[in-house]
Amino acid sequence: MASEHRVATHLGLAASDYDAAMGSRVAVHGTRAELRRGSFEDALPACDAAVASLALHHVPELGRKRALYSRIHAALSAGGVLLVADITVHENGAARDYVYRAWAAAMAQQGIAPDEAEVLFARWAGEDRYYPLAVELSLLREAGFAEPECFWKRGPSTVFGAFP
Repeated sequence: MASEHRVATHLGLAASDYDAAMGSRVAVHGTRAELRRGSFEDALPACDAAVASLALHHVPELGRKRALYSRIHAALSAGGVLLVADITVHENGAARDYVYRAWAAAMAQQGIAPDEAEVLFARWAGEDRYYPLAVELSLLREAGFAEPECFWKRGPSTVFGAFP
């Protein structure tokens, strides 16, 4: 993103060692990009945009996620935007089953066998928390975003967010 927006500055918050290892990719942008070690509970600097990609499913409790969305809302300038690209899944029923089948099919296109996909789903269930899209949009409303939106969804992959 930093190479596309030459006048913008970018701050990445690394919540894990894996994210922190991305520092060399950020360093090529010099002073216009920075990667800091942080957590989902940290205060956020004022910004025009907040983007989270495959990260917020690591915030398992609804209260913690609502508080994070509130901090993001407070950090965003007027005219800013929050974009979240993550997994959203119904908690049970036919819609949940459909999404997991679609997810496994997408993984198969990348060479992941169905039995391996099931093993991964089981492992991720112990470390990740996927909420239904309706819950995520409700949390955004509760955090102060007036009109949260789903911008795109295919199977479990969802891009949603809001303007402050």
